[in-house]
Amino acid sequence: MSIKAIILAAGKGSRLGNLTKETPKCLLEIPEKKIKIIDWQIKFLRKNKIKDILVVTGFESNKIRSYLKNEVRYKYFANYNNSNNLMTMHSIKEEFNESFICIFSDLIFEEKILKLLIKKKGDIIPVIDKTKSMPGTMRIKTYTKKLKDIGSHIPASKGDGNFIGMCKFSKKGSLLLKKELEKINENNKDYYTLAIKNLIKKKVFIDFLDISDLFWQEIDDVNDYKKLKTNIKFLK
Repeated sequence: MSIKAIILAAGKGSRLGNLTKETPKCLLEIPEKKIKIIDWQIKFLRKNKIKDILVVTGFESNKIRSYLKNEVRYKYFANYNNSNNLMTMHSIKEEFNESFICIFSDLIFEEKILKLLIKKKGDIIPVIDKTKSMPGTMRIKTYTKKLKDIGSHIPASKGDGNFIGMCKFSKKGSLLLKKELEKINENNKDYYTLAIKNLIKKKVFIDFLDISDLFWQEIDDVNDYKKLKTNIKFLK
């Protein structure tokens, strides 16, 4: 089965302060690994035979392009400074015509997570961690075998877990996502998970992959980056 990857790397990462004042989050170096976050992601994508990788840029786009050169494809999202990734995804909806995996560009993960996701059957498969329901993140609610709700509107105290920032769409799932995004004209505050939430309301079955026993970490702020230094032993 042919599958491509889309890495969302348009945001400014302002919560990281001086670390990302002039540098996109994806170009931050993983402590002691001597490798940048986006290198980590691309390494595993290539290792798992995903050849077509699209990086959606915005903030300091030229630095990402200069660094990765012709290793990937690019799309530039001009309104990165005024919106979250819902509109970023809206801007590339013509890409949603085949199976793909979408990854937040600040996500560090074990390779096994990607391997499990590639193997898992389903039309829309968000990767979740049921051991965590953290503030300042995308929480989820679940039934036994399907997703019940997703979004930052879910209080951390009532979440059944966290969306980690990775999701697989089959060809059918990508077309469902595209159709939902086409109904949204302007929404600069939300994340693309709003489209998944709307599909749940329409009784579309949304599966999930729970990776509670595996390592992942999003780098949203300075504390996350500091915490990564202590968690480095989990990265293989």
